[in-house]
Amino acid sequence: MLQPVAADERTVATLVTRALAVLDHDPNGARLCLDRLASLFAGRRTEPAAIATRFRPGGGLTSRQLRQVTEHIEANMAGPIRVETLAALAGLSGGRFTDAFKASMGRTPHAYIIERRVKLAQRLMLETDEPLCQIACTCGFSDQSHLTRLFGREVGQTPLRWRKAVRRQY
Repeated sequence: MLQPVAADERTVATLVTRALAVLDHDPNGARLCLDRLASLFAGRRTEPAAIATRFRPGGGLTSRQLRQVTEHIEANMAGPIRVETLAALAGLSGGRFTDAFKASMGRTPHAYIIERRVKLAQRLMLETDEPLCQIACTCGFSDQSHLTRLFGREVGQTPLRWRKAVRRQY
């Protein structure tokens, strides 16, 4: 049996993040990332130059830019997240960043942030008994009605109905 190579956590995280980022619009790029990841755990070394390869499907962000931006979004979910800040992290102008982000992720930065906030709200509704107004603030929504409006648009039902329905299943 082959022993896995001690893979640097950052390399593994980068490859997984890259694969997830391009999965919908560049399945071959995602497969390449996953193949590299598999080779790390199968005992074969992947040359560092190959790991550092940057994907720019359709003029999108590099994997490094995408990682920096998505990490910033996840770390700052409770507060305001400005496109100008994300663009600065990527070293691009606001307009160029928005176009590149959309090419990489298939949606605008704003739509991606709303999606991530709704996913966080769903997780908190399942894992805690916090009231929806508190969950709304934790997820960066201005208030409960803001959460309800955007949650309904993303999920198709109100947060309260969703929470009750999902909890009944368990």
